[in-house]
Amino acid sequence: MEAKSLTVEPRTDFGKNASRRARRNGFIPGVIYSHGESESIQIPRKEFFKLFKGKISESVIFDIYSTAKKDDTEKMAYVKDYLADPMSGEILHVDLFKVTKGEKIHTHVPIVFTGTAKGVKLGGILEVDLREIEVECLPQALPEKIEINVTNMEIGDSIHVKDVVVAEGVKLLGNPDASIASVHVPKVVTEEVKVEEAVAVEGEGEEAKKAAEGEETKDKDKEKDKK
Repeated sequence: MEAKSLTVEPRTDFGKNASRRARRNGFIPGVIYSHGESESIQIPRKEFFKLFKGKISESVIFDIYSTAKKDDTEKMAYVKDYLADPMSGEILHVDLFKVTKGEKIHTHVPIVFTGTAKGVKLGGILEVDLREIEVECLPQALPEKIEINVTNMEIGDSIHVKDVVVAEGVKLLGNPDASIASVHVPKVVTEEVKVEEAVAVEGEGEEAKKAAEGEETKDKDKEKDKK
């Protein structure tokens, strides 16, 4: 795994106005916590996005360096949560979780689909139900992503959590029967088929009705002839 690091600074001013000032000065307000302890920090925005390249993920573990504390103790952390402005997308606040050496962590790993499903080539669509999976593992075993090859999926096939193979030391959490992805016939096509079937049935009904009316007319004509 590629070595990653992030420098943080202690934050001494609090409140909405202080947070706005920090953001104007190029920082993201945040907190780093672990086992009931927390520390208010601010992170240089440029360094933060250099680390994540615009896509924030819980599956990236990085070394933490503080401008206020100089020691040789190895400290690692990952992004546990963050708050973004719904309109501009600006990151307003970041929660970091400090990793304890030798202790397993629970976090989410993004799913990356590779290949093109056979069913899609035949006109189906790949419906994605999960885009990340919760895992438990030691920090050094944490994968940054889980790749799932969908090439052999036919129409009607599906992949569940229990079907995913991960590296030794990584445990998948959550419902093993939960669907990750499946290949279906497009709903529009299905609805068109149903309409066509309904029209056909209706047409058959009309023909049957006309035939019955014709038979009834013949019977009436026969009765008239007898009279």
